[in-house]
Amino acid sequence: MKIGTKKIALITMYAAVYAALVVGLGFMSYGPLNIRLADAMVAAVPILGMAGVLGHTLGVFIANIFSTAGLIDLLNTIPSFAMAFVVYYTYKKTRNDYTVIATCTAYSAVLGVTVGWMLSYLYTLPLLEIIFYVFLGNFVSSVFIGWPLFKGLKKLGLERWLGTMEQR
Repeated sequence: MKIGTKKIALITMYAAVYAALVVGLGFMSYGPLNIRLADAMVAAVPILGMAGVLGHTLGVFIANIFSTAGLIDLLNTIPSFAMAFVVYYTYKKTRNDYTVIATCTAYSAVLGVTVGWMLSYLYTLPLLEIIFYVFLGNFVSSVFIGWPLFKGLKKLGLERWLGTMEQR
């Protein structure tokens, strides 16, 4: 993958906005509540291409440096990267808008388990309950807020302008 100036700018802007939203809304982004409104941005990853995947990963890493859970939260960068790639790759292969809903739901489920397990361990919370709450918060952000974001960016023609998707 060639990383030109436009992709570096996209990666940097995405990471900065994601991290700023998480840190700025830290009272709900970290700890047992764990509702990250910034996770709505994962629905934009298919439009931004691999720059979106890398921007999401970098944004999660930077945001998790400030986590109240400590440096252990940096480990959640790995499933965030993997699932952001799934969101991008599935859409790229299918070109079906509804796969964004499905893959953002899968993203929420995976992060629900990984973040939920970590929070349960750190704060001695009931595992299944905290997994459900993390999933629910992430699902609301990535699907209910993210889906309209995806559709709006697509309607603006951002894919073609960025050159992230080849012409049909």
